[in-house]
Amino acid sequence: MVSARFPELRRDLRALFLVGWPLILNNLFSMGVNVADTLMIGRLGATPLAALAVGSGLWIGIFLGGLGILMALGPTVSHHYGAQRMMEIGHDTRQALWLASGISVLAILSMRNVSPLLSLIGIAPEIRELAVDYLHALSWGVPGAYFYHALRQMNEGVGRTVPIMVVTGLTLLINVGLSFVLVFGKLGLVPLGVQGCGLGTAISFWCMFLMILLHVRRHPYYERFDLWRGMARPDRRAIVHLLALGWPIGLSLLLQAGLFTTLALLMGRLGADYAAAHQITLNYAGLVFMVPLGLAFATAVLVGQAIGRGAPREARRTGFVGVGLCFSIAGTIAIATFASAPRIAGLYTRDPAVVALATSLLAISAFLQLGDGTQSAAAGALRGLKDTRVPMLINGAIYWGVGFLTAWALGLGLGWGGRGIWIGLALALCTAAVVLGLRFRYIVGRHIAGPA
Repeated sequence: MVSARFPELRRDLRALFLVGWPLILNNLFSMGVNVADTLMIGRLGATPLAALAVGSGLWIGIFLGGLGILMALGPTVSHHYGAQRMMEIGHDTRQALWLASGISVLAILSMRNVSPLLSLIGIAPEIRELAVDYLHALSWGVPGAYFYHALRQMNEGVGRTVPIMVVTGLTLLINVGLSFVLVFGKLGLVPLGVQGCGLGTAISFWCMFLMILLHVRRHPYYERFDLWRGMARPDRRAIVHLLALGWPIGLSLLLQAGLFTTLALLMGRLGADYAAAHQITLNYAGLVFMVPLGLAFATAVLVGQAIGRGAPREARRTGFVGVGLCFSIAGTIAIATFASAPRIAGLYTRDPAVVALATSLLAISAFLQLGDGTQSAAAGALRGLKDTRVPMLINGAIYWGVGFLTAWALGLGLGWGGRGIWIGLALALCTAAVVLGLRFRYIVGRHIAGPA
């Protein structure tokens, strides 16, 4: 029986790696943009760097809400692809582009009216002014960003992830070059500082969209979808379906991002050393998370395609293989993190106090990495089943009911400081991994049982 299952396991692992490795590199390239921007603005001083932190933090929150909605296209396309409904892929992709247009308008309006909010929460005027300039410049690229992600979700749904990786890699080079020229005023231009960083990213968003658009329009593979049969008027039914599937994903992303942001503010209350140690730990944890995250995206694609083919048992097997693979990889990374925490902290700073704090937080983050990698795969498998609303409620309850309350109680209530806060984070993500895994087992079991 074991030997009979081994070929299936090998086939699933191969499929996950074929779809997932470009997404892993794509995620790393995307992080490279943020790292490069931070390094460049950091050379300008503390105030511009603080403005970038505030502006990019707001942008990430706005962006994730819209991205979550567009992420509904991925499982929708994967179901169509598995069922060989090729014309439906083209139709729903066109509707996602209409949806991206509406999301872009809302995002731009939000980005151009943040000054009262920044004043309300007490951001210093000199930081607020630069953050507003950054967001205004960045807002010019918002439609390009969302149009790109609509076409990216279509590509993910059919399992074509190499073009996504290539486009993001080229965008990294374009973005770094543009930001360098605009921030520091090279080639005879006026130095724009933080505003130049926003403008460089905005132009890069449009370049990213145009590159993926050119590929999709010219490559013969996409002819079967009839993507460009004229941009017909918006189809209310299709858009409502994407919204119904996507808004819980967007809200779930916001709930998780909001938790990390809130706990970063709590760390700031403990002092500069704690805030620095937290940033180091978060940066490293985010970097290594890109590996299981790419495989989690691949899991969503393959589970969705199996369901579209009417093969729920295959979907169950692929989902659990994906979860198990992410668990194994995240576990290996966690062991390496735990064993190498002092050396990792030393790569970021030479301050002995910060190194000591970061070392203790990195050791705790090893457990977080295990939970985060596993829960991302379980969440991806559930997206492949188009199950998004209950996972959103689960995430909200766990992130804030378990994560925030534990972090507050241990970190501030019992005086454990940063260690208590990171224990709360780790506990939340490990709990989410278990609960979402059980949710996937239950839902895919219903698919196998069929209609009652």
